Amino acid sequence: MKRMIKLISLSLALLIVIGMLCGCGKNEKNTEEPDGSEIVASIGNEKVTYALYRAAFDSYLEYMTQLGYDPLSNEEELASYQDWILDYILMDIVVLYNAELEGYELSEEQEAEAQKQAEDELKSIYDEYWQLSESEHESDPSKSVQEYFDEYVAALSEYFVGERMNFEQYSARYAEETRKSFIIEGYKELVCADFSVSEEDIIEWYGEQYDSDRECYAESPEMYKTDRENFEMYFGISDDVYPVTYTPEGYSRIMDIVVKPSGKLGEEYETKSARLAELYDECSLLMFNDALNGNDANSERIAELLDEYRALEAECDALYEEFTASAREKIDAAYLELEGGADFADVMLKYTENAFVTGDDEYEGCEAFRTEGQIISLTHSSKDDWSDTVKDIFGMLEVGEYSTVFADDDGSFHIIYHASDIEAGEIGLDAVREAVSGIVKAQQDNDSWNELVKTWMKDPKLEINIDLVRLIGKSEIQGNK
Repeated sequence: MKRMIKLISLSLALLIVIGMLCGCGKNEKNTEEPDGSEIVASIGNEKVTYALYRAAFDSYLEYMTQLGYDPLSNEEELASYQDWILDYILMDIVVLYNAELEGYELSEEQEAEAQKQAEDELKSIYDEYWQLSESEHESDPSKSVQEYFDEYVAALSEYFVGERMNFEQYSARYAEETRKSFIIEGYKELVCADFSVSEEDIIEWYGEQYDSDRECYAESPEMYKTDRENFEMYFGISDDVYPVTYTPEGYSRIMDIVVKPSGKLGEEYETKSARLAELYDECSLLMFNDALNGNDANSERIAELLDEYRALEAECDALYEEFTASAREKIDAAYLELEGGADFADVMLKYTENAFVTGDDEYEGCEAFRTEGQIISLTHSSKDDWSDTVKDIFGMLEVGEYSTVFADDDGSFHIIYHASDIEAGEIGLDAVREAVSGIVKAQQDNDSWNELVKTWMKDPKLEINIDLVRLIGKSEIQGNK
């Protein structure tokens, strides 16, 4: 759950604020509209302003419209939509209120993370609006860039907060909202730690997933590689990946040492390669004409073209050898270690340039790829599949064998190892128990948490100005009549 002020995308905020300054905003302020600082709902020290409620209303209205639902079609639909927006915002403030009652506080690490996130996001906001201000100044230099920027920030803060602020003031408010979003998530995690799952729940989830997987891979076995590898790479990172519980026939594991030439071949190589293509086309045409006419009228020219082609091809080969020399030296060193009896997985981790195996600054790498290998099939073609060259070489290897060095279609060098053949059939619960337990726990945490929050929302201390809630969107409804 995020604070609603954090839910509005920067791109939408830009459109809204530009529209306000141009006098063409969708909810352009009029004499009937309340001041943005008026309070829609409050409990303890937590408040929801009309500006925040209106911003959430507008934001999700765009989303609902894209889905084909029109909350402004009639008064009943409008009231339902107003209540939905209100409930979503109220969930935030009642959580913050109860977190304060219980004395929950962020750790130093969480405080630092919240501050860092706010600073990063505020920098993006600053850069976007400063760039927009520079563009405005270029079109109309009657105001300075700073003046345009101040106007945008004032309009932005007035829209979302209900007060006109400078960037320093807005940054302080934004940082506080970010901190509150961390409190919400942290307090939820603390409360949910006491929730538990039963063995029956785990078995039930596994059984349903097994039935689904078996049916899916019976119809589309080519999906297995993508699903299994996505689970191995991203479980715990992405919310939309699940353990695979069934394996179709025809899959194996492969370890791959890949080394890629760095940089580009350069203009000289490209020029010579283009000339080779021209020579080939001209020579082919002349040879065809001679064959068609039954004579050798073009033999002298063909001989000249062939001589030039051979010389130029040798030059291109030399340039390519120079370009790939470092990569070739690296892959040859890896092969030499394998021939000396080194473990393939160890050599792979030392030499391979596959970030999905080794990891990089953005991704720590996949443990299953390092210890078991990636997935390959000679029977099924999958999304993001291996090249035909790799599959052809793999087809020559028995389990436990590795290839010699070979070049792939993209110019990379490989040594591959047939690690295992994956047994078809059910992947038992014990093999995926930890993942299944985590998924079931997360689902039940959300359900239990939402029920708990609903009880908090019945707190008599929660005050709601229903007249303000019902006001927004009312003029649009009346205009449609």
